[in-house]
Amino acid sequence: MNSAYSSINTFKDLNVGTEKIKVLKVTGEAVGELVLENSTCINAVKIDRINAKLLDTTDHLFRNKVVKQGTILKEIFYVDPEGVVRFKSEKIPFMLTVDIPGLKPNAFTDVQNHLLDIDVDYHLTPPRYCIPGCLQQKIVAHILVIAAEWTQLDVVTKVNLHPKVPSKRVLYTNIYW
Repeated sequence: MNSAYSSINTFKDLNVGTEKIKVLKVTGEAVGELVLENSTCINAVKIDRINAKLLDTTDHLFRNKVVKQGTILKEIFYVDPEGVVRFKSEKIPFMLTVDIPGLKPNAFTDVQNHLLDIDVDYHLTPPRYCIPGCLQQKIVAHILVIAAEWTQLDVVTKVNLHPKVPSKRVLYTNIYW
């Protein structure tokens, strides 16, 4: 490990240039768990897969709390009684509350949302005679909510160093040719 020692007096002529930049300062974050239950009448004998994704969201800010409203889009791929693969989509509205201690909403507060995971569990009751089948589903999603505030910071952009070396530290030697 290399180290160097220098006296404070050495850096008397240190000039530092700064600039203000606009940054987001994180004030808090939390993971919210969303659980939805849904039933759909569907003429299916088999479910191939169900894809779910988070669509548009709106955030409502309160002291120490964020309320999220949004929509989850489900895409259901299934096989009908004739053996044909079909597709059906559904939009499900939701509301989620996330506690973020220390959150004080103001005009400079910004909220970011990150979908961590989303899973769908389902149970299909197949159609019988002229009665359509029923697809019961449960959706579980985890959403990371980050609250941040816009602020200005001074950042060092330029450093001019003009060290002064005291004359008593200079070592004189006699060099003979």
